[in-house]
Amino acid sequence: MGAELDGIDEARNLSAAAATIPTHLFQFHAEANEGTVFSDESYSATRVVDGACIFHNRSGFAGGEGCALHLAADHFDESPIDWKPSVCWQLPIKVDWEMREDNVEIATVRRWTRADWGEHGTKMAWCCTEGTDAYVGNSSVLDSLSDELTEIVGTEVFIQLRNRLG
Repeated sequence: MGAELDGIDEARNLSAAAATIPTHLFQFHAEANEGTVFSDESYSATRVVDGACIFHNRSGFAGGEGCALHLAADHFDESPIDWKPSVCWQLPIKVDWEMREDNVEIATVRRWTRADWGEHGTKMAWCCTEGTDAYVGNSSVLDSLSDELTEIVGTEVFIQLRNRLG
């Protein structure tokens, strides 16, 4: 399935980013040029090519497998947050926002689960947030995903997270 987009502004940004991906980093560059990177005229999702998002470079592609947008951001030494659809760069972080009766908003930071995606979750083998290899690395999620966390919850909440967990 393609990535669902968060409105027309995100679609415009994605279109501009797609146009600047170096050809050697974008396996489906020709398909994008022949048509579009969007699934339809609503510009609400990315196009699917051969069963996956048009930006998903397959295993064995000489320019690198994975997201062509992410590879391009790295190539230009920029943040993937500025290149990728929000649904993509936010993974694997999920924030549940809840407004309390006293008008204080509470942010609960957690991992995505397949259940969060409804019926689509069973088809998302790439979304590896539930396996034993998820969230394992040389640094904490708080450190390795600090840019993403800050963008999602804001600087003030991120500082609170760091103070409580760091």
